[in-house]
Amino acid sequence: MVVSALAKEEKIEERIQKRKLVVHKTAIDLETAKNVVEKGKTGFFAKLGFLKPKHEEVECESLLLFYEPFVVAKANYFLDYYEKKTYTIRIGDEVSEVIVFGQILKPRVVKERVKGILKRAHARVVFDAQERVIHKATVHIAMNRTGHEIDLTKLPSAPAEPEPEKALKECSGKVRKLRFSPDSIIDIVRKRTVRRPPDIGKIAKEVFEVTEHAVVYTPIYEARCRHLKTGEIKIVPISGVTSKMLSL
Repeated sequence: MVVSALAKEEKIEERIQKRKLVVHKTAIDLETAKNVVEKGKTGFFAKLGFLKPKHEEVECESLLLFYEPFVVAKANYFLDYYEKKTYTIRIGDEVSEVIVFGQILKPRVVKERVKGILKRAHARVVFDAQERVIHKATVHIAMNRTGHEIDLTKLPSAPAEPEPEKALKECSGKVRKLRFSPDSIIDIVRKRTVRRPPDIGKIAKEVFEVTEHAVVYTPIYEARCRHLKTGEIKIVPISGVTSKMLSL
């Protein structure tokens, strides 16, 4: 990538949204979660998608509520710049010079091949110019507590607690910890969006903006189920918001 010295000196304008804390309200009680597990527990041990054990062969040993953290960020990148271009214009063979904005261009006689066939020589002029271009990019990602990116659509949407700090304190023994700095996601979205194109000239405006940055705690019931015949154990997360099994 070739970036002009002028472009390198340009400083990007950054607008970083302050990080928020969000705690989802639990919509599913323990009894409802138990019913969900009981109805679907044989499917947790299905083989080939359809070979399931009998209902009485699977036992739910425990069902505990935890608050699972995720980090979410959304960023926009805007670049208004001048891109270097070279224009080639074919002209008549009788033309001796072309004047463009006071600049005198001398024609060149060239020969070209089309599919291996040599065509008749023709005259053309070549001149350098700059095009003003607008480039935009948006990234919206979510990461689980270990720092691995997840499908954003799988993160449930739910009403939030009005006092998130207080809500976390009240259930502190059930809150799982992040294993990475939540601010590191800013560097990730910056690297994915802030990409200056090659042959960039003067920059008119360049903005990196983080419009969303949050640590989200969502309630999850974790079911520990055992196949009584084989002894196999499955840990199954059930959303405390939607009652659906999660794969986060």
